[in-house]
Amino acid sequence: MRSYHFRSATLLLGFLIAACSDPAPTAPPISALRSNTTIAGPIGPLAWHAIVGGTTLSGARYAMYQPDDWNGDVVYFAHGYVAPGLPVELPTEDAAPIREALGARKFAVAYSSYSENGYAFADGLQQTHDLQGIFAARFGQPQRSFLIGQSMGSQIVQGLVERYPQDYNGALALCGLLGGTRMATDYIAHIRTLFDFFYPGVLPGTTITMPPITDPNTQIVTPAFIAISTDPNGFGAIASLDQGVVAGRNATEMVTTMLNVLAFHATGLNDILGRAQVSSIFDNSATTYASDVLPPSLLEALNAGVSRFMASPTAASWLAHNYEPSGDLTIPMITVHKRFDRLVPFAHEAAYKRLVDAAGRQAMLRQRTSESYGHCDLDLNTEVMSNFDELVTWVNSLSPARVGLVAAGIH
Repeated sequence: MRSYHFRSATLLLGFLIAACSDPAPTAPPISALRSNTTIAGPIGPLAWHAIVGGTTLSGARYAMYQPDDWNGDVVYFAHGYVAPGLPVELPTEDAAPIREALGARKFAVAYSSYSENGYAFADGLQQTHDLQGIFAARFGQPQRSFLIGQSMGSQIVQGLVERYPQDYNGALALCGLLGGTRMATDYIAHIRTLFDFFYPGVLPGTTITMPPITDPNTQIVTPAFIAISTDPNGFGAIASLDQGVVAGRNATEMVTTMLNVLAFHATGLNDILGRAQVSSIFDNSATTYASDVLPPSLLEALNAGVSRFMASPTAASWLAHNYEPSGDLTIPMITVHKRFDRLVPFAHEAAYKRLVDAAGRQAMLRQRTSESYGHCDLDLNTEVMSNFDELVTWVNSLSPARVGLVAAGIH
């Protein structure tokens, strides 16, 4: 195990050592298997006028709810990442709090399981979009259609509003991968690559190869945690690099973030490579790992000795379709993101804002920040429904003529 010592990380190491004194990993392994967690809030007993469910020809399950005194509007909910190998099932745990709150507001609600798990962006986008036809056949054409997404589901929502703005009226994106898939996968791959440099041989596989992972807790989380506990200097170095920023307000949260990222990489890598049909979508062949606080000697050793990878020739095409945003946002969207997100860095918000601004669509984007740690475990009332209510008010304030002017780039 390489061990580097440097004065620039003294403050960080002081509380890292304290955080790493626990005998067990700081992060539950299941958090790496499902990217969205239950939104906190009461689920009241709501009597629905009609509930319809079924399975599409592709194997996706769907559920649709129509409340009493329906207001004529529908909300399509897109769930987040579910690890490959887990059963394909409706996202009831994640959708139920939002569904009940929307039903109390007299909105109809519809959502899908998608037909497969894993990084199923393309399938999730198609299955969510197809809900429109199923809903209209069962309940009639709605007056307006809204979208709410979580994590990967927010990226699906983003893709829908950028590709089919004529079909939707507004969108709420929670903790989303809004900067694009390349940004998300590069972040995870950099963390794994840097971990292997400072802790060689600790984890199975490499940045671009992975044997079957049946128990991420014992195969990934525990050995990584022991390595960090034994030599916090390596973690301190990674966390000080521009490419290795790990979210957290304290050492426990920062270590938890790294463990989550490493476990997510291990359980999802083969799924991603299989979908892209490439050997690598990650390319650090020209990356200079940099830091304003680490000593030049360490940076020189790192850049000389870190593993280098090149993306397969067709990787860029797959990434562009699965999904790289354009920023061409022509209907209202509100985003909500934790500043200290353990899986989807907060920097995704700034990245998407740059794209939207460059496209001249800034009038259609409002961004909200939750000053907390976690991923998608947002408060139902103060962070989810309050922003949905604002979205509806915003949409109500835009006449069809005004929306057309915005879409044409006239503000």
